[in-house]
Amino acid sequence: MSLNGVEAKEVAQPKSPLAERDAQLDILRRAQEDCLRSRGSVVLVEGPLGSGKTELLRIAAQQAEAVGFRVLRAVCDEDERDLPCGAVAQLVRGIGERSADRAGARLVDGMADAEPRLARVFQQLCATVLNESAHTPLLMSVDDVQHLDEESASWLLQLIRRSASSRVMVVLTGELGRAPQRLRAELRRHAHFRRTSLAPLSPGGVTTVLQRRVDDVTAQRLSTVFHSLTGGNPLLLNAVIDDHEQATAPRNHDLALLSCLHRGGELMRDVARALAVLDSDADPADLARLVRASTADVRDVLEAMSASGLLDEGRLRSTQAVAAVLDEVGPDDLRGLHWRTAELLHDRGAEAALIAAQLVESGSADAPWAQRALREAAELALLEGSAECAARYLELAHDSTDSPQERAAIRARLAEAEWRLKPSSVLRHLAPLTAAASAGRLDRVDHVVLVRQLLWHGKNDEAQQVLRRLRNAEDEHACGQLHDVESWLAYSHPALAHQRQERTPCAQPEVPHSAGDDPWLHSTAVLADVLARGRSHEAVEHAERVLRDVHPTRTAVWSEEATTFALMALLHAERADTAAEWCRRLESGEQRGRPPWKALISGVRAEIAARRGESATAVEHAEAALQHMPPQAWGVAIGLPLSTLVLANTRLGRFDEAARHLARPVSDAVFRSRYGLHYLQARGQYYLATRHGHAALADFLACRDLTRDWGLAQSGLVPWRINAAEAWLLLGNTDEAKRLLYDELAQAGTEQRRSRGTALRLVAATNPPRRRPQLLGEALDLLEQVGDRYEQARVLADLGRAHHELKDNRRARRMFSRAWHLANACGAAALCDELLSAGGQVASATAVSDADDRAALLTESERRVASLAVMGYTNREIAEKLFVTASTVEQHLTRVFRKLGVKRRENLPVDLWGTAVRTA
Repeated sequence: MSLNGVEAKEVAQPKSPLAERDAQLDILRRAQEDCLRSRGSVVLVEGPLGSGKTELLRIAAQQAEAVGFRVLRAVCDEDERDLPCGAVAQLVRGIGERSADRAGARLVDGMADAEPRLARVFQQLCATVLNESAHTPLLMSVDDVQHLDEESASWLLQLIRRSASSRVMVVLTGELGRAPQRLRAELRRHAHFRRTSLAPLSPGGVTTVLQRRVDDVTAQRLSTVFHSLTGGNPLLLNAVIDDHEQATAPRNHDLALLSCLHRGGELMRDVARALAVLDSDADPADLARLVRASTADVRDVLEAMSASGLLDEGRLRSTQAVAAVLDEVGPDDLRGLHWRTAELLHDRGAEAALIAAQLVESGSADAPWAQRALREAAELALLEGSAECAARYLELAHDSTDSPQERAAIRARLAEAEWRLKPSSVLRHLAPLTAAASAGRLDRVDHVVLVRQLLWHGKNDEAQQVLRRLRNAEDEHACGQLHDVESWLAYSHPALAHQRQERTPCAQPEVPHSAGDDPWLHSTAVLADVLARGRSHEAVEHAERVLRDVHPTRTAVWSEEATTFALMALLHAERADTAAEWCRRLESGEQRGRPPWKALISGVRAEIAARRGESATAVEHAEAALQHMPPQAWGVAIGLPLSTLVLANTRLGRFDEAARHLARPVSDAVFRSRYGLHYLQARGQYYLATRHGHAALADFLACRDLTRDWGLAQSGLVPWRINAAEAWLLLGNTDEAKRLLYDELAQAGTEQRRSRGTALRLVAATNPPRRRPQLLGEALDLLEQVGDRYEQARVLADLGRAHHELKDNRRARRMFSRAWHLANACGAAALCDELLSAGGQVASATAVSDADDRAALLTESERRVASLAVMGYTNREIAEKLFVTASTVEQHLTRVFRKLGVKRRENLPVDLWGTAVRTA
C-alpha cells in the first residue's frame, strides 16, 4: 500500500559502515519501518563520551533520507541550555520555507508573551509538523539531549504525544538522566519508544576499524596497542589511527581526548586534571577534595569516564593522555592543583617522595610539613642513588625557608647532592657555606664535607679556615672524625696536614668514634694511612672489603674517596690485575653510575693500564675520564688523568700530543696535593724522552722536596729516586745515579718488585757488560711478576745490548726481537725505532711470527714451554722454572716444532711471550 505517494515497505538494511553497531542500526531501521506505517517512533541512543552516538545518528539520517524521509536536525550545546526554544528553532527551519517563516515568527512572538500564548504557539508548531509528515515522513534528530533547554523539551513532549499515529520519527542521543526532568519522566510512556546503548569497541572491533584503514598485517600488529591506548573509544581510536597514518606527534589523539572531556562538562575536566596530577587510582573522596565538589558527583564522573574508555582501572590510560590534560591548564591553576595534591597526600600519610614531587611542581614549600617532606624525600633519594631528585627537593626547601640555620644545613646537603652529579656545580655553594661555617651554622659533619669540597676545587685558604674551626672545637665526640680527617689530609693534601696545630685534643693513636661518624671517612683514613707509610701490602684485605661494600649508584661523599684509595692501595701493593678486575666489576652493567663516579673509575683504570705498560689503553681510559667529567669539574684531581695522558703519549712516541696536554693550564693548588706529584713525574718523563735532562731532573727533585716536606718520603707515591737517577745518567753523572739507585733498593726492599726491578735495570747500566745479564735477568723476573710490559721491553733491550757487547750476537738478536715485539704490543713507538736500529734480524722474526697462526694448536703445557724458549731460556732453565725434567722439556719442544712447522728455536713465534708472563 502507499501513503500519500510514499510506499510503506520494509527498509533495506545496508552493510554497516560502523564496527560493532549492527544491533543499534537494526533498531533504528525497524523504527523507520514503523514510522512509514504511521506508527510514530521515538529512539533514544545512549552511550559514553566518544562512543559514536553522533556518527550513528548521521548514518541513521542518511539511511532515512535514502528511503524518502526529510531530516530535521538540532544539536544541543551546554552553553545554549539557557536559551529558550533553541532546539525548536533549529528543528523547524527544515519544515519548509513558508512554513518555517510562519512557525519561526509565531515562536518568537510566543516567547515574548505569557505562557498561555507560548502553549498555543507550541500547538500550532506541532500541527505544522504533523501536517508536513502527512506528505513526507520526518526524522527529527536531537543530538546531546542532556543540554536541551526546558522550552524545547516541553514542545518536544507535546509533539511526541501527538505523533503515535503519524509518520514522525524522533531520535535522541545523549544522557537522558541529565535531560530536563519532564522529558525524563514522560518519554518512556510513548507507545513506540525504543532505547539502545553504545559501548566501547572490543579488541576485535578495534581490529575491524583498523582493517578498514590499514592493511591486515598492520591491523593485527597494532590492534592490541591501540585498544590499550584508547579503551575502545571510537573517537580516540580514529584519532590515534590518524596520528599513525600521518606519522606525526599525537596531536589528533590529544584533541579527541580534550573534546571528550569538554563534552563531559567542567567537572569532568577538573577530575581529569586531578587524576593527571595524582597519576594514580584515586579515591573519589580525595578527588572531590581536590576539585571542590561532592563525592557523589565525582563518583558519577569517574563512572562516566570509565564507561567511555578514558580510564583504565581508575587512571588515565597513558602518559600522553596525562600530558594532554595538563597542557591546557594555566600555570597558576596547575601550581595550585599540585599544592592541594601535596596537602592531600600529607594528610593521608603518603610517602615523602610522593609529597615532595607535588611540592616541586607547585613551586612552594612554605608550610613546616612541606619542609619536612622535602628533606626526608631528599635523604631517601640520595640513599637510592637519585641525586637529581634530591637536588630538586633540596633546592625548593632552601628557597622556601627564611631560617639562616636551616638554609645553611639544607645548602650543605644540596651541595652534596649536586656533587654526585657534577662536582663543579658545588662552586656556587662554597662561599655561602664557608660563611655559614664561620657563623657556626653548620654541624661538624658538614664541616668535614665542606673541607673536601673546598680542597677539591683548590680553595686551600678557605679550607684551612674551616679546618681551624674543626680543630678548635671542644667536642669530645669529634675526636675520631677529626683524626680521620687528619689521616686523609696527610696523604691527599699534606700541605694542610703539615700546618695543623701541634696540640690537638685527639693526639692519642686510638681515637674513639661517635655513632654519627661516617664509616666511609674512617675507611678512607685507614687506607690513606697505609698509603702514606708505604705499607699498601698490609691493606689489601681492607681495600677489597671496601670495594665489596661500595655501590656505584649510592655513593656518598667519602665513599668515592675510599673507593679510589682502595684501588690505589691494590695498585701500590702490585695487585694491578686485582685492581683492574674490581674496576670492571664496578663498571660492568652499571650504566646508572653517575658521571663523577665513572670518571674516577676511568682515571684509575688509566693509571692501572699505564703501570702494566698498556699505553694505548691508558690513553683510552684517561680520555674517557675527561669525557665523563670535563676538566673544570675535576678540580685538583685533574692531575690524575692528565699525568696519565702525558706519560702514556710519551711512551707511545706521541710527543706533540703529550706537549699539548702539558700546555693545559693547571692551578697551583694541584701542586699542593698528591696529584701534583703524579703530574711532575709525568712531565719529567716527557722531558727525559725528549732529551731535556736538566728539566727532567728539576721535576724529579721537586718530587723529592715535596715528599720530604710533606712527610711522605716512605710512601713510594712516585719513584723519584729512579727517575732522577735516569736523568743523571742522561746527563752523564753516573756516581749520583748509583747513589740514588742504591738508596732506592734499600727503600724498596723485597716487597716493591716494580721499583726494585726498574732500579736493577738502571744499576746494570752503571756496571760492566759481564755483570749486566745477571742484574737484568733478576730485573726481568721481577717485572714479569708485576706484569709491567713496558719496563720488561726496556730490560730486554738492555739485555740485547749487553749480549751484543759480550759478543753473544745470537742471544742479542733474540733479546732485541723479544724486546721489539713487547714494545710493539705496548705501542712504545720510540722504543721500537730504537730497537729496529739495534737488532739486525727483528724484521725477519716478525714476519715469521705474523705469518704463523698455528700456535693455537699447542696444548697449555706446550705453550708454556715454547713461551719460555722464546724468551731465551735454556732447556735446563725451563725445567727449573716449570718443575719438570729437562727430558720433558725436550719432548715438548719436539712436538712444538712439529706442530708449528719450524726447525729451530729462532723460528718460534715471538708472540708466545704472553704465556711466559702468566707462568712466571
